[in-house]
Amino acid sequence: MRWMTLVLAFAAAASAQGPRIFIVTDLEGVAGVNNWDEQVTPGQRRFEESRRLLIGEVNAAVEGALEGGASEVVIWDGHDGSRTLSVDAIHPKARLIQGRPTPADYYLSEGHYDGIIFVGQHAKAGTPRGLLAHSQSLSVRDITINGKSVGEIGQVAAIAGHFGIPVIMVAGDQAACEEFLELQPKGETAAVKRLVGKASALSLSHPEACQLIRAAARRAVQRIKEFSPWVIRGPVEMRFEFHPRKTETGEVKEVPPRVYRGQTVLEAFQEWLGR
Repeated sequence: MRWMTLVLAFAAAASAQGPRIFIVTDLEGVAGVNNWDEQVTPGQRRFEESRRLLIGEVNAAVEGALEGGASEVVIWDGHDGSRTLSVDAIHPKARLIQGRPTPADYYLSEGHYDGIIFVGQHAKAGTPRGLLAHSQSLSVRDITINGKSVGEIGQVAAIAGHFGIPVIMVAGDQAACEEFLELQPKGETAAVKRLVGKASALSLSHPEACQLIRAAARRAVQRIKEFSPWVIRGPVEMRFEFHPRKTETGEVKEVPPRVYRGQTVLEAFQEWLGR
């Protein structure tokens, strides 16, 4: 009888524990970031400004997730080879993953997470109304998984789905949020900027963007049981198509596509990354 009481007590404690949240960060989707030449790479004139803005948005997401009941928040520094965030600036109740190379499982096998949140996310390559839109690099024209066009949101969602984890929220530009909603129609979004003109950004102020992100993260964690992961059945084929390349002599050459295959999406990613 005492044994059964202990079992019930442990079960109750486990069910009372809040969700574990994994935050994926990027930079091009942050409010106020709109320039390739000045804002997105270490050493550029306005990079430190971009970094500060990202940190504010990330910490707002952490705060919202904790308010929504999260028991743990882990942040993955996902921009520019994991060189953007710092442990002395992130929320004191969060933990930070940094380092290279990125594993094919995107660190999701390291612990059982219950939901994924994106902060600072941009739309995929070729998105008409996307700001700083790309997929992995500017040389990539499109990425497909079993014929479905995906960007970096879809890539992470596919690996997360392999581990049974749903993406529950995206903060970024309007086009990135719309891209996410195609995969997760019930998802929470925080559109902190949108394209105006040919390449300009209309951004929220930093305090307003952080307030919007905090509220969306809180709702996403509170609603976490409503979300389902994006599960891709095998076999899986991931195809990269590239823009034509100009040679040193000025000749324009087509770049052949690259195809990676596996019985699962994780195996296809392992072939792509070579690990």
